[in-house]
Amino acid sequence: MDRDSAVRLAQQAIKNKNRRMIDAVLRIKAERQPSEPIQEQTAELPLIAVTCSTGWECYAIVEELTKTRKFRVRALYRTPGTQAAARLEALLKRTEAERPGLLTLHAGVDMNSKELLTEAFRDCAGVVLYTTANTSKAGKITNHGKDPAGGRAAVMRQVMAALGALKENPCVRHVVTLIFPTDKVNGIVDNAPAAPWWIHQKLRISDFLRGQGVNVTCIHRPAYYYAMHRVDYNDQAQFRGDTQLSRTMIKENNLPGINDPDFLVNWVDVRDIGKWVGTVFEYPEVFSNQDFSIASCAHTGHELVEIAERVNKHGTRFRYRQFPQWVMKMLSVFTEEVVYPLRYVQWYNDDANGYDFASNEDLADLERVHPLWTFERKLKDWGIDEIEPKRGEA
Repeated sequence: MDRDSAVRLAQQAIKNKNRRMIDAVLRIKAERQPSEPIQEQTAELPLIAVTCSTGWECYAIVEELTKTRKFRVRALYRTPGTQAAARLEALLKRTEAERPGLLTLHAGVDMNSKELLTEAFRDCAGVVLYTTANTSKAGKITNHGKDPAGGRAAVMRQVMAALGALKENPCVRHVVTLIFPTDKVNGIVDNAPAAPWWIHQKLRISDFLRGQGVNVTCIHRPAYYYAMHRVDYNDQAQFRGDTQLSRTMIKENNLPGINDPDFLVNWVDVRDIGKWVGTVFEYPEVFSNQDFSIASCAHTGHELVEIAERVNKHGTRFRYRQFPQWVMKMLSVFTEEVVYPLRYVQWYNDDANGYDFASNEDLADLERVHPLWTFERKLKDWGIDEIEPKRGEA
């Protein structure tokens, strides 16, 4: 079988499975609809622990879970006093003003410590478990894809610590993991290149935990940032960090990316991830021990340019500019930050794996439950709609 056929069949299977699960959610939702809303006391709501809550993905999960008012949330993180921790503290202040007791913060949680995780998971009904191949201190990455041996060991230390903590807390009935799109080619297509080691490692975690008796829902989502502009979200700024790669670089005549301009990319906004995590916990009879795939939109580079020009209020022109992989390879010698997107794009763009969704139409079932983020909305968040053309320049 050729690569494109394998990807196409896998995408169809993913779409069919999603439709069945979403049909089940909507059916249960209709059956549960009470004649009068029932307001549960905050202390009676199930408690969900979210690991790595200072990260932009898990922070968004914390915020979206609190917005549902259906869960108490315990935000777990390691290092207090950072900009990311301040973001959590600001969320806590707002939440306390609206509904006291809905959110608590739990600092000092080392993902490598079974003892600390055991205490952090105490009394929880669910856990969002995020593991990483990176080693870092207060957000400063010191290993980003270059060290398979050390990275694999780092991941498994976290997984084994979490597994021990889960076994010590049988009150945890449901775990959610967040993983890359599924592998659609290896074992099916001849001479298919292997996934980057950290993707392969994380793809195995959910089944590993299930084999140990843990009820795991694995949410497959694209990397939360892609190309040269991050799909980031927080309430203080539209970027995080000091490097150019941490900010949007879209400007007149420049919409950058790593992929070929006609290559389809699945994008995701972390707010959508947070909303679906809430749905998974709300409907365990549908999602228990299941894999579920999401994305926010699917666009090529050419389509991104068309959207940017349509959204812009001043007739400003944009041009897709591909950042050459050979430059990324050279930069990877000097900065760890480039290694991750480089390896990721190589696997998806170089005749290897494919994304979970082949078009925006494939996402229609997801929209039946949650309206999805769009690239148009993100461009407005970034202020791209207000960029004016420079006078006297071609």
